[in-house]
Amino acid sequence: MYSAENYYWGLIGYYLGSVILILFICRFRKIVPGRHFRNLLVLFIAAVILVPIYAYPDSSFLAPAWFVSIFESMTAEVEQAYMRGVKPILICYVVAVCFYVIWAIFDYRRNQTRVVEKPATTTSK
Repeated sequence: MYSAENYYWGLIGYYLGSVILILFICRFRKIVPGRHFRNLLVLFIAAVILVPIYAYPDSSFLAPAWFVSIFESMTAEVEQAYMRGVKPILICYVVAVCFYVIWAIFDYRRNQTRVVEKPATTTSK
């Protein structure tokens, strides 16, 4: 049986690897067309990879929600056991999308205020 310290170090290693994976995905995100679709896809991948939940309802150890969802769907007798991991992923994704939409609106307005009209210059010959 692992100790609590082993679980925490494993979780730190998992998140460091996840951050490296997300940086790799961000590096090659230009392959997907559409700026907003591409950013929403990166947000979805980050939500799936990074959201933790408790491994068991009575446990104090965190685990990736996607793994807990897959594991419980294979082992539990309950018909929709996978929903225990899907709910936090969807909630975090919806919150991230809301923040992204707010950021996109403010960024658009900020860029509109930066547009400076150039005065018309006449050239004399």
